[in-house]
Amino acid sequence: MQRSTPLWLWPNLLSLDAPLVAVVWQFQFGRVFKTPLNPAVVALLAITVWLIYTADRALDAHQGNADTARHRFYREHWGRFLPLWFMLFFAAAWIALMHLPRTNLFRGVALLSAVGIYLALVHRVLPGQACRRLKEAAVGILFALGASLTVWEKIRAPRDVAAVALFCGLCWMNCLAIERWEHHMEWSAAIPAATIAGLAFVLFGARPVLAGAIFASSLALVTLNLGRRRLSDNALRVLADAALLTPLLFLRVPTR
Repeated sequence: MQRSTPLWLWPNLLSLDAPLVAVVWQFQFGRVFKTPLNPAVVALLAITVWLIYTADRALDAHQGNADTARHRFYREHWGRFLPLWFMLFFAAAWIALMHLPRTNLFRGVALLSAVGIYLALVHRVLPGQACRRLKEAAVGILFALGASLTVWEKIRAPRDVAAVALFCGLCWMNCLAIERWEHHMEWSAAIPAATIAGLAFVLFGARPVLAGAIFASSLALVTLNLGRRRLSDNALRVLADAALLTPLLFLRVPTR
């Protein structure tokens, strides 16, 4: 498998794409809400997202889901990752206890508890179809809440709630797209994308950077959906996450 694996697929196989997307949005939320981020908080988010994604994929693979390259990868190599997983788990716990403010620590624990409930429901309780529906929504929403956690204390106005809610919707759309594409199911991205884009346009006057990034990502997902038959499953999976890196395009745009 390793000999024929293209270089561009390795970040996905190693579960590095999701932490990158999370950190990019964490930085942009911090920039917009004027919340300084120290390196420990950034590292904690990246490690935590990696731990959750690798565990989720390993559990999927253990249950017989080997339909995708990433699941086959973890089915074959999870034993090699296990020592690293525990090392990073304890490192994340130490960083959280030593560097997170108490309020954010409590919020983080609550969010991790929600992740634990999600993992239990998806991998132990719910049947296949219900499981997939829950997974699309839960992964997107929990991911978005985790990436924006450091600015929760700055969220007071309706426009701020709308920004986080729109980001949740975008991440949900991303998960929904990946699920549909990988199972070769017909899916029209027009309605969710138009909804997100329309709301982002309304938000643009108050939070132009976040609204612009959300609009650009939703447009990128629609474009991918239109051209999905010309791309391989692996390429679609990688590009779906690349579509969420649009905050990088707005780094020089002034915030309000």
